[in-house]
Amino acid sequence: MTTLILMRHGVAEDHAPGGDAARALTARGRERAAQAAAGLVALGLAPDLVLCSPLVRCAQTAREVGGAAGCPVQYDDRLAPGMTTDALLDAVLEHPDDGVVLACSHQPGLSYALADLTGCGMIAFRRPGAAVVRMDAMRAGGGELMAVLPPRVLRAAGGA
Repeated sequence: MTTLILMRHGVAEDHAPGGDAARALTARGRERAAQAAAGLVALGLAPDLVLCSPLVRCAQTAREVGGAAGCPVQYDDRLAPGMTTDALLDAVLEHPDDGVVLACSHQPGLSYALADLTGCGMIAFRRPGAAVVRMDAMRAGGGELMAVLPPRVLRAAGGA
């Protein structure tokens, strides 16, 4: 059984000279990503591995989580915008020894994946919010939604 944490990146700049992929977190976005990361750890949800989209805003958010949890961060193109549930599962399945995996990605792919994995319907992810899924089987419909953690809850848990 794997615990899968789906997390949306923090608040990013509206525009960047390098285009969408280069959009970085704002100063407030970095602060809130750090608070959310601390909240995950405080809630006992420290991941063993963070997988993330290679886009700058996701990479920055993932590094905050990896730093707070003391775990590695791995970039995966399959978690870029347009991520599918199958691509997410393929990425997670490459790490069978990690009991808690956090996947940092984008909307609407996160909402679609959560709905596919749990049958819970569409739940929006605010930035940087998370959802916790217990995966009994690594397939669509193989998960159970354990918690939806809006940014406010993560910040409060992290002491902000």
